[in-house]
Amino acid sequence: MKKIYLSILSTILCSVLLAQSVQTTGFKPDTIRPDSTTDYTLVFKDISGNVDISSMKLPDGLRIVGQNSSRSHSWVNGKASSSTSVILKMHASKEGTLTIPEWTVKIGGKTFTIKSASLKVDPNAPEQSYDNDEEDLFSRGFGFNPFVRQQAQRQQQARRQIQSFEANLRNNAKLEIKLKRDNIYVGESVPCELIFSFDKSLIQQGFNLVQLVPETKKADDFDMPAFTEKPVIDESSDPTRVLIKYSTAITPLKVGTYDLDFSAQGVFNRELRADDMMSMSIFDQMASFGGRQIPFKVDMPSKKIEVLPLPAEGKPENFTGAIGSFSLDSVSVDPDALTVGEPCTIVVKIVGIGNFPRIQEPKLDAKDEWKTYKAKSSFIDESNGHSNIGIKTFEYTVVPRKPDIPYAPEVLFNYFDPIAKRYVEVKSKPIQVSVAPTGRSKRVKENEEVAPKPALDKIIETTTSTAEARLLESPYFWGTQIFILLAVIGFVAYKREMLRRENDSAYAKRLECNKDAKKFLARAIDDAKKSDTPHFFDNAKTALQYALASDSETQARAITLKEAKDILRDKNFDEMQIDTVAKIFEGSDAIAYGATIISTDEVLDASQKLGGIIEKILKRK
Repeated sequence: MKKIYLSILSTILCSVLLAQSVQTTGFKPDTIRPDSTTDYTLVFKDISGNVDISSMKLPDGLRIVGQNSSRSHSWVNGKASSSTSVILKMHASKEGTLTIPEWTVKIGGKTFTIKSASLKVDPNAPEQSYDNDEEDLFSRGFGFNPFVRQQAQRQQQARRQIQSFEANLRNNAKLEIKLKRDNIYVGESVPCELIFSFDKSLIQQGFNLVQLVPETKKADDFDMPAFTEKPVIDESSDPTRVLIKYSTAITPLKVGTYDLDFSAQGVFNRELRADDMMSMSIFDQMASFGGRQIPFKVDMPSKKIEVLPLPAEGKPENFTGAIGSFSLDSVSVDPDALTVGEPCTIVVKIVGIGNFPRIQEPKLDAKDEWKTYKAKSSFIDESNGHSNIGIKTFEYTVVPRKPDIPYAPEVLFNYFDPIAKRYVEVKSKPIQVSVAPTGRSKRVKENEEVAPKPALDKIIETTTSTAEARLLESPYFWGTQIFILLAVIGFVAYKREMLRRENDSAYAKRLECNKDAKKFLARAIDDAKKSDTPHFFDNAKTALQYALASDSETQARAITLKEAKDILRDKNFDEMQIDTVAKIFEGSDAIAYGATIISTDEVLDASQKLGGIIEKILKRK
């Protein structure tokens, strides 16, 4: 008897397992107009568990804008059966045949294959209408129950509201970029605003904008920092529209006509009202708790920018590269009383509006009276990360060559004014200094005048005493001499290193950049081990910038992805390594935008490659 029961139980289990399936009924309707929606249905038979549809590959131009599900049970010939239908609302944005290829889904440890399905998007397709099929289906099942009829009508009304919103958004949402001038100069840093706007009627319908992320589609010929994280929301300047303003600054890299192209993705949320709740099942109400979210994407019409070359007429021979409006805020000398050969520091501060990262050090009018060294620079940004408003400081080390020099070297600063379309040259005011002869030269001269000449003819040889002979034979004596010699050699090497750093600014910068690159590399590797993605990309990008700046005149923090790629190609890096560097730069920007989620595996992979790349950059031929 026991064997009979086991046989029956095995038969029941096998029949259940064989009955399990996942199928798709495809698209309904299967032909629609562009910017319309259709339903893609999946049917899960005798399967329970969580459904992950992330493995489904959507073609370009097709996206999911909503989801609904239903479940049914039946009992046929003494066997229970159930099926779950998942209905995905799909939006098509481009013409042609859009196909979801064959894909697989895992449920309860089993893998099911789902056949491909195709949707035809044709502008001549019949216009969609909402008939009463669903209403009639419910009505027939419940004998034309008025309550069920009312439920179906409300569901149809809810669908119409969503499609009405999507049509309203497509017709009224705009994305545009505004610059003060369409004709700008190469190398000029130009403030601009990216403005997303939509009709205020959407707010009146209960829709609220809960997320908006601007994206750059085409700006390869421009250097551009990240958009401001917190945009300005303007609801007063336009009586009918809401304006969302992001700011940045663009710097054209080449002369010619180029396109600027941006897009924005976001989510609107519509709070559910009482009539919405009445038309939804309890499960839909729970799933829509807090509101109904509708994603969207808006593309900006491409904007052409004319990039002009700087005029050759009147261009100074020692042009600093500054474009904008600037002034010499202050010039100071410390110390202002010194001797010949003693160094002093000249500090120059430039304030204004313009392309600060590209400003090179102004020239010093030192003549042959002063020896000058390459300046160190720093920048205080007062433009919310755009680097076009602030204070740039240059620190020069200068050494007087002769005494009685009345003034410190003058600073010769120049820039191009894009509004006046002319070059402007500014010279600092003379700063008095006191330069005396060195104290050593005075003492030597006095000693030569006072000290008598040595009586060489009175020097006689003397025999070495026994004590002196013993001293020369002592190992302690010679050990002391060797120690003193090594100390002198070490001191000389140290002084030579210090003098080289002082006299060779490029060498000093290379050492500092190498040190900083290794410091930020260690931090990035530690961040990767902790799965701290934001800090990893920030420190990894900074480590790369310092490594790349070691042999470049550009300041480390000012190095862009394009400049990084150019340097790496000059150093014969392969494209895979350049791609890794690009991912780190782009990953840092993506974290700043808040527009993407980066996996731990990607962070670990980038971390493993980062050390070798930086080591190769710092290795000099």
